[in-house]
Amino acid sequence: MKKTISLLALVYCFIGINSIDAQETLKCDGETYDLLKSLSESKLSKGNILLFVTTHEDIAWLDEPEICKIDRDEKWLTPYLEKLKSTTDFKMDIEQSSIVMEYLHRHPEERENIVNFIDQGRIGIGGAYVQTYEGMYSGESLSRQFYFGKKWMEDSLNGYQAKTYYNVDVPGRTMQMPQLASKAGIDHFVFSRHIKGLFNWESPDGTKVTCYSPGNHYMDFYNLLGMEEPEGIKKMAKDAVDWYKVYNNKSQDHPVMPVMLNYEFIWNQKPVENLEPFIGRWNGIGYIESEGRKKLKVKLPKIVYSTADEFFAKVEKTTVPQKTIKGERPNMWVYIHGASHQKALKASREGDILMTQAEKFATANAMIEGSFKKYPERKLQNAWESKIYPDHGWGGKGGDVTDNVFLQKFLFAKSEAEQIVRSSIKDIAGKIGFETTKGIPIVVFNSLSWDRTDRVDFSIKFDEGETTGIELSDLDNNPIPVQLSNLEHYSDGSIKAVMVHFIANDVPSVGYSTYYLKKALPNPQLSGNGFNETLENKFYRLEFGNGGLTQIHDKELNRDLIESGKFKAGEIFELSSDGNGAGEFSEVQQANTDYFDQLGTSKTNWKIQEIGPVYTSVVMRQPMKDAVVEMSIKLYHNIKKIDFDVDLLNWNGTMFREFRIAFPLKMDNGKVTYEVPFGAVTVGQDELKGTGGEFYKGEVSKIHPRAIGNWISASDSGYGVTLASTVASADWGDPTDSLNTKVVLQPILLASRKSCHHEGNDYHQTGDHNFSFSLTSHTPGWQEGRQFGNQHNEKILTVVGPSSYKDGGLPERLSFFSTGSDNIVISTVKKAENDNESVIRIFEADGIGTEARISVFKPVEKAWQTTLIEEPKNELKVGDAMMYLKMGHNAIETIKFE
Repeated sequence: MKKTISLLALVYCFIGINSIDAQETLKCDGETYDLLKSLSESKLSKGNILLFVTTHEDIAWLDEPEICKIDRDEKWLTPYLEKLKSTTDFKMDIEQSSIVMEYLHRHPEERENIVNFIDQGRIGIGGAYVQTYEGMYSGESLSRQFYFGKKWMEDSLNGYQAKTYYNVDVPGRTMQMPQLASKAGIDHFVFSRHIKGLFNWESPDGTKVTCYSPGNHYMDFYNLLGMEEPEGIKKMAKDAVDWYKVYNNKSQDHPVMPVMLNYEFIWNQKPVENLEPFIGRWNGIGYIESEGRKKLKVKLPKIVYSTADEFFAKVEKTTVPQKTIKGERPNMWVYIHGASHQKALKASREGDILMTQAEKFATANAMIEGSFKKYPERKLQNAWESKIYPDHGWGGKGGDVTDNVFLQKFLFAKSEAEQIVRSSIKDIAGKIGFETTKGIPIVVFNSLSWDRTDRVDFSIKFDEGETTGIELSDLDNNPIPVQLSNLEHYSDGSIKAVMVHFIANDVPSVGYSTYYLKKALPNPQLSGNGFNETLENKFYRLEFGNGGLTQIHDKELNRDLIESGKFKAGEIFELSSDGNGAGEFSEVQQANTDYFDQLGTSKTNWKIQEIGPVYTSVVMRQPMKDAVVEMSIKLYHNIKKIDFDVDLLNWNGTMFREFRIAFPLKMDNGKVTYEVPFGAVTVGQDELKGTGGEFYKGEVSKIHPRAIGNWISASDSGYGVTLASTVASADWGDPTDSLNTKVVLQPILLASRKSCHHEGNDYHQTGDHNFSFSLTSHTPGWQEGRQFGNQHNEKILTVVGPSSYKDGGLPERLSFFSTGSDNIVISTVKKAENDNESVIRIFEADGIGTEARISVFKPVEKAWQTTLIEEPKNELKVGDAMMYLKMGHNAIETIKFE
């Protein structure tokens, strides 16, 4: 994040600057003389240097969240508002909407003043809710940044049209962010820790936004103000000359260049106090002279107050950016939001999924009833706001408090979403017309946008003497194999409670299917005798050894998948992990083998836990030096899937350690691809080309580990492997041997690093942690495993024995929404923000343009393509229960329909 030292109160005053007309003589050295002479002779001399002033504010980090709210009020916003009232030429920027919300909560009496200053163009506000790690959230969570940013301001601040997205601190951009922002009506980015200048950033679909970066750090102009005057003037002159040589290439009328004063309260305030004296000195320069050089009259561009919105509006009239960059810039601070806060990010990722499940099924239920009266709009809004509140300011001073606040925000969103999901699917199930003579209805719900075959788990209880066994059938009365676990019996031998597992086939896209459970004779229990360290079925042969699987043989592909010389598949290992969660480093601080421990150095005792028609599970428990590992490996018999469930127990919290799980593939230089918000990144192919700037000198394509979504995949010319994961970051190179060219997929379980704040907290994460992974193999190409990768975390939901309405009108099997194409994915379906119509958001996942044929279970009368925040753009072709939209490759589209 930031290296900062002292804390001084924000006590300085502004004076008007546009009225300074003094014609002073600057005595300077030869280099400064030449720079100012060149600037005076340039087209920029006829224009202005536009200064936008703000302070960079994490939710916390500088201190605990509530203390930071007070500081933002008393040290920044209230003094700045007073300055706006007293000085007509002063302007200011606020980086994000959440700061405005919290200030108005503290000072509702200032709403009218703030709106007036916005209307006058004297306050600009960034269009997102907070400045988050973009790769930390799902695509839908990133979308909601603009609902609570741009849209909230339109609705609450007299129609204010935010045009700029601020995210100045984080050295990372996810590749679809330009498209998301642009489709929300935000076409300008301000960030730092990057190349300096004005340029375009392009998303994979071709959407571009115009970006300004002051360079390595947002404190660039702050540093200039901290220089002694001769050096400060020289740097300002050099920056201006550098600017005019590249920009203002479209028109010479009214040229502009930007400077941004962005600082923090705990920095030395002397540079901030020097702002007005420096502006006065610069704007007052009328002549320059240097030893041996004649006194020269000069005309320099004046420094005037501006906002970022105003700068972009003016620069677009004079400049066409000559550089366009494209692709993912992986987050350099990947350790802070995943491995260093494992439980919080696990809750966040679960919340990402549950929130969209809640919206999809609550919307379907409302459409069934023909009314949104019961739609939990307020609960969803509060849950979403909580879900996207944690930003990039983890840890810091008072970091234990901040980190717990963020965790509680995620847990609240997750809990609210779970309640809405459960209520919605229970209500839907109650409207189905069951054939009760077939048995107890078991309704399974699929929230993903393709027909899916997957594992289902549900629990059921019986009265004493009711049954000693169960059987399950589908709608055509075909028997479905079931596997029972956690069996509890009454004294008479009848079943008291049981967990039932089965494979549901072709559950419809965003829909449901019904199965029926009947009482039966006792289910046969298969014996676990004869385990000889090998398991196999029609898909795989697994060979067990110390630490994990020594081999996975794919029978369909006739391939051995694992290179087990150093690591086994599923093996847990521990490394040294010296470093901060975030900080002023130019490359990701790598784990190393100064400390090393792995499961395979000791004997592993594998035991069969369950054998059944659905899966066979094999378990182990084994101590490591700093924790105990329990693992269950499940081999499924009718779907091509191997699960690895890991419990890391009794972790002692030793600082600067890291746990990973290894999947070493028999694959040289394979292509590695992983999920990102609304897309996928192939390593070495889809990143920003070159480096991240003068400070971040390493090739962007070589940054590792990476923040990942639900899966990571690797392919060569012979086969591919997709690994679904519950963790937020992963690596793929051998951390013990940089020369090893084999792919070793490695989800990072946790890392005990520390905050980069000098008073920050340690991320011990002591205690128990649990993780889940699922592996499949397939023909080459990550697209072959994408749906599998998403299914593992977004599990099938169940309603057991629902209470039915008197007149159940729904069929036993139904798809509410579908797209008709595997590459068109439904992100969410929700109630429209401003009326009682419905909204569906879709995206193209595989890089192939196609026509989306969106099917709805109810007739569609009208439909409109909208902005990301649901403002109508174009009316779409509809037909009965179908909507049609031509989707470009990698496009994200929002549709409103009635």
